[in-house]
This record gives sequence, C-alpha cells and structure tokens, in this order.
Amino acid sequence: MKHFFEPVTGQTLYHYTSAEGAEAVLRTKKLRLSEFSKMNDTSEYEYAKSKFIEAYQNREVWVEEFPRWTANIKLTTHEPATTMMIGSLTEEKDDVGLWDRYAGHGTGCTLGIDAFWLTEAAGVAVRRVSYDTDYLKDFVNSGLSMLQSAFEDNPDNRHELEELASMLVFDLYAFKDPRFRSEREVRISRLTVTDDTMPFGLRDVGGHKSDGTHVPALPIQQRQSQHGPIRFLELPLENDSLGFAIKSVCFGPSINPDSEASIKELVSEYSGIELSNSDIPLR
Repeated sequence: MKHFFEPVTGQTLYHYTSAEGAEAVLRTKKLRLSEFSKMNDTSEYEYAKSKFIEAYQNREVWVEEFPRWTANIKLTTHEPATTMMIGSLTEEKDDVGLWDRYAGHGTGCTLGIDAFWLTEAAGVAVRRVSYDTDYLKDFVNSGLSMLQSAFEDNPDNRHELEELASMLVFDLYAFKDPRFRSEREVRISRLTVTDDTMPFGLRDVGGHKSDGTHVPALPIQQRQSQHGPIRFLELPLENDSLGFAIKSVCFGPSINPDSEASIKELVSEYSGIELSNSDIPLR
C-alpha cells in the first residue's frame, strides 16, 4: 500500500509551526497530537468516509454478507467510540504555501524530525497522506477482498474479522481531498477511546514500537482555541536509546529576530541540531 510510510535512512519529516510552538517543542521535548475534527481541512475524515461509502456501494469485488456487514458496522460505530489524535508533518522543508498557512505567514519555523525515530519508537501510526481518489477506491476494494479471504479461511473467527475491518476503516484517516495535495502531508496518529470516566471523555491506550514493545498511554489534555476546546496529547520525542528526535530547525523568511535568538538559545542546549534560514521572498 503506497500510503504506508517506510522511511529511508536519514530521512527527515518537517513540522511547520509558530515560533512559540517551536520553542514549546524544544523546551518540553514533546509534540502535540490533536483530535482530527479540529484539523485545518474542515471536511477531514468525512471526505474519505464518503468516498469509502461510494466505493463500497459500487464495489468491484465479490464479498459475502457477513464481511460486508462487519465493515459497515465498523464504519458507522467507530466515530462515537474512538477519536483519532493527529500530528501533521510533511516532506517539504521550505514551501511558501506551508510557511504562509501553518507557520505564522513565515514568522515561524520548521522542525525537522527523524522519520526513523517516529516509526521505530514513538508508538504512533505513520502514513503518507494520499490525495488520489482512484487509489482510495482501489484501497477499499482491496480491503473488502481481504475481509472476504479471512472469512473464507475461518468463518467462525469473528474477532479477526473485526480487527481487519478496524484496520481498513482507521486507515481512512490517511486520505484527504485532492485540493490539499500540495501539502504532501505525512500524518502521525494515535487512536484514543471514548471513556466518560476519564478527564475530557477520552482515554489513550498507548501504542507499540516497531518491535511490538508496548508504549505507555499518555494523558489526554485540553486547550482553548479560536475554534473552541481542543483535546490533545503530547508525544514524547526523546528516549534513552535513540536520543532526541529533532534534527533541524529552519527559521521562516519573516521570523522576528528576537524569536530567532530565543530559539537558537534553546537549540544550543542540544548537540547535532542543524540550523538554517529560509530565503523565500515572503512578506
């Protein structure tokens, strides 16, 4: 599947943020993942969901009733039961559109994050966002074929079928409206579950490293924004074996000199972080 992200050696992914956001990440060594419904694309998951339904109704593969029912039930029931926490990265280090939209019109920074660190140690799913509607259709048909094969192999193993249906549905968060394709987003995500007994109504169940080792759950937090309250968790970016995941800082073309100096002072506490300045002529 081409939306599965496999980093090459030394690959860096970039997070566009304000100068204040960059300082917070460098100071806390954590990156916020926020609930998907508060992302910049207001249609977000709804776009992929509508395309899933369209491909499901016009499927090009034969699928028996029970696996079809399992996929349909998972699609319609997971939203009230779960919330996907998302962090947005990109393979574009110095893009004028991304500076403008996500880094304070060029007054912010890009933080370069070790892609291998994320896939190996962070306990998150890493997906290269696809903006290809034909690929989404093929993905849905392949997923339905997978469910049918599993059902044929073991029709009594409903748990396995439900797990496979969950994988199919949750990967819909890796698809976006083609009009956002210039962002070349790489998305990191952690699934949380609805729990009314927990603060802010959500519970993180943790994740897994690439070797299967469990990564501890993180506390759910909430902040206020111009769009209302946003729930989030803070993903640690440092561990004993791989060190600090931040590998570079690029200052925006319009960054305030005082902000730049403050960030450089923070960076001086670490070794191996590369500094650069964007020369894009952005006012």
